Amino acid sequence: MSRDTVVDDRDVEASRRLAEALDSSVIDALSADAQARGTPVDGVDGLLNKMTKAVIERSLAAEVTVGLGYERGGPTGARSGSSRNGYSA
Repeated sequence: MSRDTVVDDRDVEASRRLAEALDSSVIDALSADAQARGTPVDGVDGLLNKMTKAVIERSLAAEVTVGLGYERGGPTGARSGSSRNGYSA
């Protein structure tokens, strides 16, 4: 059974930009820095886990901004019933 996957043009563009931003020299530098600091690449406290966490947190924050229609700390949402009422660590 085959499954056709439709790829949104925005996803293709986002992937292209990510590949440009994270060229091999950036990845090599992150890996070397982690190694120099004694941070493992994998595992619970590893570089990969920390990077994944950071990307997910930033993505969720951006999604909240789009959903609410204003930036964090912006006065637009004050007393609107649809304001940011949490915090991030």
